Amino acid sequence: MEKCPRAWALKYGFKRKFSGNFNRHLINISDWSSPWRLMQRALRGVIIERLDLHAKGKDWPENDLAARIRHRIIGSLERQKTTVKLVELRLGNISKLRVKIENEELNRLIEIACYRFHSAMKSEPIASILRGDIVEWFSCSRLEKTKLDRWDLHVAPDIVWRQGRNWHLLKLTVQGAAIPVKHRRLEINAMVLWGLSRPGMPVMTNRFVVETLTWNRGEWRHWAEHAHDKLVDDATKLIKADMQAMTELYHKMGDACDLSQLPLADQKRTCRNCGHIDTCPGGEDLQRGRLEQSALEMAKASSN
Repeated sequence: MEKCPRAWALKYGFKRKFSGNFNRHLINISDWSSPWRLMQRALRGVIIERLDLHAKGKDWPENDLAARIRHRIIGSLERQKTTVKLVELRLGNISKLRVKIENEELNRLIEIACYRFHSAMKSEPIASILRGDIVEWFSCSRLEKTKLDRWDLHVAPDIVWRQGRNWHLLKLTVQGAAIPVKHRRLEINAMVLWGLSRPGMPVMTNRFVVETLTWNRGEWRHWAEHAHDKLVDDATKLIKADMQAMTELYHKMGDACDLSQLPLADQKRTCRNCGHIDTCPGGEDLQRGRLEQSALEMAKASSN
């Protein structure tokens, strides 16, 4: 929502007014990703798959790693073709989303993912889990919901384990900053809300340790801190403020869902990975699009 309010509205803002194919197509277009980002998703997927097989006591077929990553990337590209065809049908022209990836480039992405995967297996806490040093642990789905007032939050950690009296909640990030910035730190502490609401978990925030494992500048960086009431309270306030901002953004569109009233992206790089680049005023020229959007917003305000 912060990177591009318009893109956020296109993905989530129509759910209350429309249903069925309309929403599904909007979400599919919003979920479009470049081959590089699909590689990152595939990498995260095989890391979790490796851990899940270990939890079940099953062998990991090491020789199949490259094939598994290739299958995930190609599968995602194939699923996106349907979305691109739909966009082109409506455009009556070739979409900027159409990507033709050569075998050489695909092999390069697979090689990068394999390297990062092997590096992750040697990083903490994954290495300790695979060695058996961490016994009580499990992985979570990011789709798992946590209730906060009337909202359902997706704040579940990726990996959870217990050491002594403390429960550790880890978020796996395939690309990011080694040390979380302030607002990101609060988002990470929101995982404690998941822990506090889960049966069998502690009811005191200081019994949780929040952690991240992030690929940054050629290696995996492990960061951790003890949670406490102030951090979790601040994280809750941030979530509620974001929810309020989302509600205001939704109402700003009005009953007609007028996207011209919503700000565009702050940076051009946000547009490069956006599925709506073909039809967005900022897709061709972001600076000009932002000026036009501001003019439309001012015109509506003056008419009211």
